Amino acid sequence: MAERPADLDAARRGDPAAFGRLLRTWDADLRGVAWSVVRNADAVDDVCQSAYEKAFRQIDGFAGDSSMKTWLHSIVYRTAIDHTRRETLRRHESLDAVAATPGLASTSDSALDHLEVVDAFGRLDPETRAMVMLTGVAGLSFDEVAEICGVARGTVASRVSRARTRL
Repeated sequence: MAERPADLDAARRGDPAAFGRLLRTWDADLRGVAWSVVRNADAVDDVCQSAYEKAFRQIDGFAGDSSMKTWLHSIVYRTAIDHTRRETLRRHESLDAVAATPGLASTSDSALDHLEVVDAFGRLDPETRAMVMLTGVAGLSFDEVAEICGVARGTVASRVSRARTRL
């Protein structure tokens, strides 16, 4: 779904309701990206809150070189990575909690296979998990993910390919 030009213009003028409508368009995908990096429901809320505040404060600087969707994904991704780097004592949730998380679809009818995939996904580094989520779940192109993550397109392609093989 594309952003509505009227909402984008109003948000750039500081209208929080218009900005909220823009955020709702991609909130589930943005939360999925945050989850793929931080792996903790409370941290997802913190990361998204912080990222959304940053985006609102910086929206007048949104040049439109990329889509609003890409711009927001980039802010959430970087905020999640920064959060993970600052975290000194990471809490690890049980596999049961991870398996119960919406948005991580099972690749098999077998619960054991599902847990193995979830475990393998959890062993990926945070940046690669985010790239898999951005391409596989959010449906972004390798070019868009490269822009969001600040890496070359080939880096995204190779990391996602290797991750898919491991999964």
